[in-house]
Amino acid sequence: MTVNKKLPISIGHDKPKTLITSGNYAAAYAAKMARVEVVAAYPITPSTDCVEKLAEFVEDGEMGAKYIKVESEHSVGAALIGASATGARTFSSTSAHGLLYMAEMVWWAALARLPVVMSIVNRELAPAWSIWAQTQDSMSLRDSGIIQYYCKNAQEVYDTVLMAFRVSEHAHVYMPSLVCQDAYILSHTNAPVEMPSQKEVDDFVGTYNPEHFVLDPKNPITHSNLSYPIHYRQKRFNIMDSTHRAKQIIKDVCAEFKEKFGRFHGDLIDTYSIDKKTKHIIVSHSSIAEEIELSVDMLKKKGYDVGLVRLRVLRPYPDEEMREVCKDAETIHFIERAPSYGFKGVIAIDTMAALYEGKNHPKAFHHIEGLSGMDVTAEYAAGLVEKDLETLK
Repeated sequence: MTVNKKLPISIGHDKPKTLITSGNYAAAYAAKMARVEVVAAYPITPSTDCVEKLAEFVEDGEMGAKYIKVESEHSVGAALIGASATGARTFSSTSAHGLLYMAEMVWWAALARLPVVMSIVNRELAPAWSIWAQTQDSMSLRDSGIIQYYCKNAQEVYDTVLMAFRVSEHAHVYMPSLVCQDAYILSHTNAPVEMPSQKEVDDFVGTYNPEHFVLDPKNPITHSNLSYPIHYRQKRFNIMDSTHRAKQIIKDVCAEFKEKFGRFHGDLIDTYSIDKKTKHIIVSHSSIAEEIELSVDMLKKKGYDVGLVRLRVLRPYPDEEMREVCKDAETIHFIERAPSYGFKGVIAIDTMAALYEGKNHPKAFHHIEGLSGMDVTAEYAAGLVEKDLETLK
């Protein structure tokens, strides 16, 4: 059964404009202009501003969404699942313990093939209590099947929310997405964000008309009942196939976005100052990577042949792209915010596993930095890499 529907209200701007706004508000504006139909909300610092802004849009009549105030983050996930299963475009925002409280529902949305999109403000976990940036909250859910994007600035947050709907709602994907940004560094910092006109967004995002089943009280069906192993196995392999197909779809959507709006943030990965023979490669993510672009410039002035790979999408993991960009590298330097306790950093683990399948195995250096929002300045990151390289002399 498919659903054909009219676009809900979104009172946007008739012409493209630039607003000075935060990462939280950028996500909210993108959700409004994508004509989200259902927002479920339970506030948690530092993502609260996003759902508060959406509440303002709905209250002022600028956004034709159903705004559901629930009693917990777990209920947020349940409400989004229920709405998405009826064919509605859904959105919310959360952070840290809120995301982990919602974890059961995150897995449920992914395994039920529901294209929920959420803005995640990456925040450190307790104990001790901290409200500052760290990416373990979302990265701990990387095996759930949910697509994960990591943004380096507010403009990318806005653009990626729009693209996430296109990818998640694609008939060959039907998987939820997390659009992640660093707490305070992006969520509460104001910067220029270019926003297309409402018509341009409508033309790009379109409507969500699911081609699979939808829940309809006029046509009741049984969903998610007991499944025997042979059927359960097939469902899980279908999810694996879909997340692998999402790689090319993400690339296609990013290329289309660039053609239509003139902005490109990378697709699965983003590179800076790298060619096919770069010897020393830094791998990082989120807002840290934007600062490390300056580190690369500093190191190049000192004569080091160095470049940067920013992992923009953690899942589906860009294994082929990482092998290609590192095929002639001598060293690889990980600077990341997410430790996997008992081993290395999350990104390092995935990347080294991907490189193991290739012919080149550069010497790896591992740095867990920026925990609880600690600054990772360009000078500091450059010093880390320079010390790594000195050990080779």
